[in-house]
Amino acid sequence: MKWKTARMRLLVAAIFAASSGSNLFAQPNEVSLEEALRLAGAESPTIDASQAEVDAARGNERQEGLRLNPEISVEAENIAGTGVFKGLRSTEMTVAVGQRLELGGKRGARKRAAAAATNVAEIEARITRAELAAEVRAAFTDAVAAQNRLELASRVVERNRELARIAGILVEVGRDPPLRAIRAQAALGEAEAALQAADTDAYAARLTLASLWGGQSPPARVQEFWLSEVDLIDFDPAQALPVQLAAANANAAEAIIKRERANAVPDVTVSGGFRRFEESNDTAFVVGASIAIPLWNRNQGNVDIARAKRRSAEARRLLQMLAVNRQFEIAKSRLGAATVRVQTLQNETLPQAEEALRLARLGYRYGKFNLIDVLDAAAARDSTENSLIEAKLSLAEAVTTLLRLGAE
Repeated sequence: MKWKTARMRLLVAAIFAASSGSNLFAQPNEVSLEEALRLAGAESPTIDASQAEVDAARGNERQEGLRLNPEISVEAENIAGTGVFKGLRSTEMTVAVGQRLELGGKRGARKRAAAAATNVAEIEARITRAELAAEVRAAFTDAVAAQNRLELASRVVERNRELARIAGILVEVGRDPPLRAIRAQAALGEAEAALQAADTDAYAARLTLASLWGGQSPPARVQEFWLSEVDLIDFDPAQALPVQLAAANANAAEAIIKRERANAVPDVTVSGGFRRFEESNDTAFVVGASIAIPLWNRNQGNVDIARAKRRSAEARRLLQMLAVNRQFEIAKSRLGAATVRVQTLQNETLPQAEEALRLARLGYRYGKFNLIDVLDAAAARDSTENSLIEAKLSLAEAVTTLLRLGAE
């Protein structure tokens, strides 16, 4: 079963390699976290999409601030009738220019609502950048962890190869039964399969990282760097981008209420021009004005809708504040716990496991321990290092969450 799993992972790696063979974007041999963040910020399609939304909102804001265009009308009366109206003898030609005058501050209210929508789009773009940076940090950390596991798997193969060699010698000289050599070879085979799987996982992790800046093939390596510290002194949940976005949505909803109230005021259309009488060749000025009578429709339904949306936006702002504060406290707690775990594993548990493995290997060489003792000590040591990698991942995840919450 393990052999089939390893073969499947090798097949996936081969597919990845084939897809990267036609790469149009050269990738660096080794990439640092700073370089990964720079590449993602400069080349990611996600950033382009969010900036396009901002540009669209700014265009809408500009459009909403424009005045209404005047209208020109041409009207001919008494054409091609009968009697005195036959032909064009009694034609009356009227040319007039009309202008609708917006009352109630409609244009200003419309522009302010559009400006509020632009502010929402700008904050959303900042959130997109913060989330992309968090994705890059998480993917980079995963790549570092996968790289560490690959290096561990490589060391395990070398160690098991040496154990298999020693076991073979001891069997030849008659100190150990042949079963020990078979067991050592089996352990070596498992280690080699694990190495192949770790190599595939490391490749996939680097490819995932490269995809965040639009790369089609992964870098050869990632720089060895673990996120482990973050400044929590100046963090204010009220200034977190998700809370700012919720507040901006509430402000936009308030601006829409004012716009809909302004739309309830009827506009006046005024016009002026002249009329020419064909029969007498006389001319006369004409003026006119019209206004809607707000008898039934005073836009009250749209005002009610806008008010309801404002209440919803305000409630969402309060909920977002609670969510950000909860995420911050949880991440801060996890940061402390992960820091202690990393320090304990790194400074105490791992050195002890390494010393136990050293003594077991030395004792096995001189006949004090058997092969099973060495393999057990090696498994304990490898499990400890894997636990250390997982603890560093948890620590980096907490730091990434706090950096995302504190992004500006």
